Amino acid sequence: MQNFRNYKMVEPEKSKKKLHNNNSTNGKPEGKTMKSPLGDKIIIDTVGARSGTCVFHNFLYALLFLFGALYFGYLCDKPTFQHYSAQYPYLGHLENLFVVIEDYSPFHQFMQSDEEFFESMKRTSPEQEENLDAPPPFRIFTKDELSRYDGSEGSPGLYLAFLGKVFDVSKGKDYYGPGGGYAFFSAKDGSRAFVTGQFDEAGLTDDLTGLATSDYLGLKEWEEFYGKDYTPVGVLQGRYYNQQGEPTQEWIQVQEKIAIAIKDKDKKDVEKQTFPPCNMEWSSEKGTRFWCTAKSGGVKRNWVGVPRRLFYPGREERCACIRTTGPPSIDPASKENRGDLDNAHLKEYEGCAQDSFECWKAK
Repeated sequence: MQNFRNYKMVEPEKSKKKLHNNNSTNGKPEGKTMKSPLGDKIIIDTVGARSGTCVFHNFLYALLFLFGALYFGYLCDKPTFQHYSAQYPYLGHLENLFVVIEDYSPFHQFMQSDEEFFESMKRTSPEQEENLDAPPPFRIFTKDELSRYDGSEGSPGLYLAFLGKVFDVSKGKDYYGPGGGYAFFSAKDGSRAFVTGQFDEAGLTDDLTGLATSDYLGLKEWEEFYGKDYTPVGVLQGRYYNQQGEPTQEWIQVQEKIAIAIKDKDKKDVEKQTFPPCNMEWSSEKGTRFWCTAKSGGVKRNWVGVPRRLFYPGREERCACIRTTGPPSIDPASKENRGDLDNAHLKEYEGCAQDSFECWKAK
């Protein structure tokens, strides 16, 4: 059956009149007519020239297809496209256009790898780029600059330094501000005083010379405290950081000593389980009393033990509760049944019975 989709039907008389008027004006009918198989109505073709016959349309479609093909090639293999765009200037202009499309089109993200997507998220807006010229919040202080941050009226802030790192302690102004209990720590690096308790001018220094190994554990705890509770704003040029804000050799040595102190603590924790500390009390009449229980030294166990003097090279002696039965701790496979009584690092208290759970040391 013939397709009448592109035609319209008119009444015969009106159509004749219209044809007559057209012949009187330009001598040509307005549209071609044909007899409709539907009856006496006349069907007139009202559709103009098809797009396939228009040269301009065909050229535009070809141009869009070429652009799409180049963009697809750019998305699939950017390094190769950039290589050729460096050789051919017109491709370089296209590459710039494709970059703009990537920045503002949401559709390209579906073809990005995870790495490319996260990289594009890091790109800054023009407003953010303008802010890149602003001074960074993390800065390098000299001692004179830091000394102005004491929280007093007119000062630029309330800062202190610990092991060369500067912290903003403004939220703790009741403690570190003028009149506060720790105001002597403000506007300087007084790291040594945190573990020695010497809060005069001589003690409020960053010089750690002569500190015991256990003191470095205290420094580590304070370092973690400030890192958790307060905001770091920079570093102090001097003993621990240089002019470029890089750690000095002395800072590295401090960190090494802290690491040694942590290992020593772990070792002592094991030692504490093996040789639990004794309970201890002192009186002016009798002197010092040492005694053992199943919980002495904070170590719960199924034995009580006897007090002994524990010695290690380079360390002060202390009282330890020693097992009196079973194999020695250093040789669990041994068939001996004297516990750790024969350990070379142990000595008896003078005037104390070998099997007594308590001993006295004269005043």
